[in-house]
Amino acid sequence: MSKTYRILAEGWFVFCALNVSVAQEVKMLPQQNLARWNVPPGNYSGITPLGDGRYAVVDDKEPREGFFVFRIEQDEQTGQVTGVWNEGFRGQTSSLSGGRDAEGVAFVPDDGLVWVSGEADQRVPAYRTDGVAAGRELAVPDGMGRASVQPNYGFEALCYDASAGLFWTVTENALKADLRAWGDTACLRLQSFDVAGQPQAQYAYPLDLPQAGTGQRQYAHGVVALWAPGNGRLWVLEREMTVPKRRLKSRSFQKLYEVEPRSENILSPDVTAESVGGRWLKKRLLASFSTRMRLIRPPLADYEGMCEGCRLADGQRTLLLISDSQGGYGNRMCHLRDWISVLVLPKQ
Repeated sequence: MSKTYRILAEGWFVFCALNVSVAQEVKMLPQQNLARWNVPPGNYSGITPLGDGRYAVVDDKEPREGFFVFRIEQDEQTGQVTGVWNEGFRGQTSSLSGGRDAEGVAFVPDDGLVWVSGEADQRVPAYRTDGVAAGRELAVPDGMGRASVQPNYGFEALCYDASAGLFWTVTENALKADLRAWGDTACLRLQSFDVAGQPQAQYAYPLDLPQAGTGQRQYAHGVVALWAPGNGRLWVLEREMTVPKRRLKSRSFQKLYEVEPRSENILSPDVTAESVGGRWLKKRLLASFSTRMRLIRPPLADYEGMCEGCRLADGQRTLLLISDSQGGYGNRMCHLRDWISVLVLPKQ
């Protein structure tokens, strides 16, 4: 019989699993406000480990090309974040007015390159660790190019699976050609690339349909982050952010799924969304959580970035989640904050 665990905290967090007898418990630690370590408000949308406790962090409103470097300390017993230091920006002037709208970031230790996906140009170029452009980029298929994406729904998520030598990315929401929905899903195309940057396999990812209604002041829905645990599977973070006319009713809904891309799920180049058939990836729900705006200590957290954190003393793995406050969007009494949170994964 399936079990469901619920923890009441600043928001709510539910642990559950689909099609298994007992749910794996993924423990979420209390979220921390980056302001406590004097990290300035930002639009932090992606994070990846560089090694030695340092992380590349991208900001989707940063007018320059490149990334920030954060040093993050975690307690080796609990996994809780105990310190965050912004060590500054590494990069260069962007050729695009307003920047590339950087959303996802991945680091490849073998060649020391940091890859950054951007929604403004729908490209994934590489940078050296000093922020200088490396002159390389992923060869994005024409069908996923800038002309094929919905406004503000391009490449949001990016990760690198070192064990398989593959990059993974996906548009935040469906491509223009795939807008049709089937029942409780909508079609996203999960795309892999080899270490040379050449496109490999493509898979149909079934995005949950939105829960919120229309008439929102601000709204976003789709896949915002990917993580490769190294076992041939991918963890996928879906996010639905709603800011209605009354800001105090703002909510963020997030679900963490696991998928296993297999050869039988691969889409050929001529497969349309209407003809996907039985090749949909099967999703397993690992966790879901929601936060909401409140007048007293608002805990609303719009998590957009996800990557592996430190390993605990007992060998357990952790994930770091980082939120996008849109530069502290709101007013003095009611505004978004920049949060960082930790997920402690089950013992293997």
